[in-house]
Amino acid sequence: MIKTSKILSLITVVFLLFNCSNDDDSTDSSNTKFSPDLLDGTWRISFFSDENTQRTQEFNSYEFTFDYAEETVQVKSDGSTEMGLLRVFQSVINGSENWVVEVDFSNTVNPGNADLQDLNEEWIVKNVLNAADKIEFEERISNNTPEILHLERLLN
Repeated sequence: MIKTSKILSLITVVFLLFNCSNDDDSTDSSNTKFSPDLLDGTWRISFFSDENTQRTQEFNSYEFTFDYAEETVQVKSDGSTEMGLLRVFQSVINGSENWVVEVDFSNTVNPGNADLQDLNEEWIVKNVLNAADKIEFEERISNNTPEILHLERLLN
């Protein structure tokens, strides 16, 4: 009986040792902190939802190059280039401080088929993922279901 108990204890210890993971070795990129300079570079829209209507496909040909210092966003599509305005600031929303990215394409001609003015919003930064290669935003002010925007960095 004692021998069986020792064997079961040994099996339990071995099982626990092999099934433990070292969380210190994992890289959780979902908690990257946003800073305005993370926007610098070229991005594409990987997801865009306008009041529960998925509209990502409309923006497939667009590339957005943000320049935080110059407060501009350059948009390329089908060989055409247009410029928009960029403003990044912090604001208290529902009691907590959030980063907000505002884009303005009001004086811009659409270089492709999608209407850039649909992106004219103050976007709250919700998540920074994949070592800052993906940023998720939500429309700041909405009367209905908020718009959702995800940007993915393009390699240059």
